[in-house]
Amino acid sequence: MTIFNYYFPDNLDFVDPKFNGITNEKTKYHRKYDDDAYPHEILKELPYNGMLVSLAGVGTMQKKGKYYTQELTEDFYYYGAKKFLRLNQEKFSNVLLMGDCGAFDYVNEPEPPFTIDELIEFYDRGGFDCGISLDHIVFPYAKDDEALKAMDYADIREAERRIKITLDNAVLFLERSKILNTSKGKSFIPYGVAHGFSKESFISSVKKLEEIGYTHITIGGMIKSKTPDLLDLLETLSSIKKKETQFHLLGICRFENIPAYAKYGVTSADSTSPLMQGIKAGKYFEFNDDAHELIQSLSIRIRQCDHDNVQKLIDKHRHEIRSLVVKMLNNNEIDIDLSNNALSTNECVKRLETDCIKKLKQYDATGEHFNATFKALMAYEKVTTADHLAEITPVKQAILNKDKLRVKKFLLERPWKTCTCGVCESGIMNIIFRSNQTNRRRGIHNLAMVTKHKDKVIDDMKSTMIKANK
Repeated sequence: MTIFNYYFPDNLDFVDPKFNGITNEKTKYHRKYDDDAYPHEILKELPYNGMLVSLAGVGTMQKKGKYYTQELTEDFYYYGAKKFLRLNQEKFSNVLLMGDCGAFDYVNEPEPPFTIDELIEFYDRGGFDCGISLDHIVFPYAKDDEALKAMDYADIREAERRIKITLDNAVLFLERSKILNTSKGKSFIPYGVAHGFSKESFISSVKKLEEIGYTHITIGGMIKSKTPDLLDLLETLSSIKKKETQFHLLGICRFENIPAYAKYGVTSADSTSPLMQGIKAGKYFEFNDDAHELIQSLSIRIRQCDHDNVQKLIDKHRHEIRSLVVKMLNNNEIDIDLSNNALSTNECVKRLETDCIKKLKQYDATGEHFNATFKALMAYEKVTTADHLAEITPVKQAILNKDKLRVKKFLLERPWKTCTCGVCESGIMNIIFRSNQTNRRRGIHNLAMVTKHKDKVIDDMKSTMIKANK
């Protein structure tokens, strides 16, 4: 099986296409959503096979969604998912739409806050190609008998209760889905959800869902599990499932495992991980076409001096920052003159930020003065990072040194200059670790890279299969 579709969960992760990283300017009188663009609108190639939209994120007319305002919720139900997500153009005709209830968002609730009828209405009015049954997520997972024995009895009972809720809902959901398809002539594909706290309970869930009549089953609750445990479970489930049953991984992908997924009957997965690693961890993905591998670099970080977090850091560590500036001046780690004692700590930090940005822009444009640029970046990084303003342990120092080398490598190799994803062409200032707009752009770039990687892996698998059959 060589089909593998990647679904990108919709959490309103869009950006202002007119944002200018050099001037840090957005669209004048910017309106959220109206003046923003989705990843598929700004990237040159489709960054995913489909999008997944959650009822918990959108909400209903009576229940507010986690991400959508009431106005956006009304627009979603009125226009449908295709038009709302701006997928109603010919070039996006092959993009699939999957819906789910968003169980992760109500994990702490005793019962799902939605009904089967509300979920069916969401799928119907949204015009989804496929949708997942109403489930209640189970997180504790015992990978073996020893771990199962160590699990609290109360946790097992709660997991069993949630599994029963999920399976009971699966029966009703399949019935309503059949009615929806018959009454409205749709070809909507219903997915059941398999939850479990052990291999045996997962096996039981899969078998019961197949007995109910599901041929598409999602594997839920494994997002916190380690990769070996996930693959071990999938191998077990693949050995007991019916031949026609296809698995979908909920909220977890780990693209390097696609060959194993294909072997175990997993035909799709959804995950925001590539985006979030860009937004929160500052990672910049590169795809090495020759080696067929995904490389994770650490992007350049220039915190906004005027941001609350930096201002709080300055307020807390004024003395330490001042002492560090003096030390760096003495060690020739700063190229600008900050020796005037009349300068406030805030002014020193602001001048370091200005110098840093100026040199980075010049380096981006010309490729010259690497050493001066790197020196400015490191100086500003030190005065805006708490780890540099306290006693540094050997372990922490090793981590800081490693990050420094990764940033240096990224700056020296300038991978953004050769990237043609549709984001990087605007320059380094649009993808640095700095603001919501730049961080999201870097995350969107990552989506393009993981999809390139996925497509290449699948092409290689198909080629291998063709050769084997000759």
